[in-house]
Amino acid sequence: MPSVMTAFAGGGDYVAPLFARNPQEFQRVIALRSGRTAVRRLRLDEIGPLLEAARTAIGTGMAAEEVVERVALQQPDALWAFTRNQRLVGCLALLMLNAAGVEALLSGRVDFRDPAPIFLAEAFDTPAAIYVWALLAPALAVDGVAEVMLRLRGPRYDSANIYAFQATDGGANLLRRLGFHPVSGCCRGLSQYVRFANRSQ
Repeated sequence: MPSVMTAFAGGGDYVAPLFARNPQEFQRVIALRSGRTAVRRLRLDEIGPLLEAARTAIGTGMAAEEVVERVALQQPDALWAFTRNQRLVGCLALLMLNAAGVEALLSGRVDFRDPAPIFLAEAFDTPAAIYVWALLAPALAVDGVAEVMLRLRGPRYDSANIYAFQATDGGANLLRRLGFHPVSGCCRGLSQYVRFANRSQ
């Protein structure tokens, strides 16, 4: 998958998540208003078609299909499929990083086309951080993104800060709305969302 967050493609049929108090906060998503996008783990046989769609939308810089499969097998919560009326419409790909992976990310040593297994948390381990590897979704599937947000508030993930690069204006705007901030003194374009559990009181 690409190493950047993509912009939403298309328009219309927007279904917004419901926020508590501050609409800028990722962690304040509390429900979906009327989401119709179903979210489930991506099946291995769906990776190839989605990579082709991503190449069309994003261009070069893609991981190979076998690399994406390896990541999915190492960490079951890495790849999420969005479906509408049982039709695949997009996906969200994550890298669940261990402590070594966070250090490598911040020092620019992660090869996003082939992330080293030693940087990834093992299945069902608590990750040290979560990296948004790729987002491919039309505007009509934004409620699917919100559903994944809710799942990432579970006990195993609620202290894992979230990182993402943005290469498009749409991706940058989305991150800002969710409360991400640029990481200073680090890779250009890298943003971070600091979870509530990691904020000084």
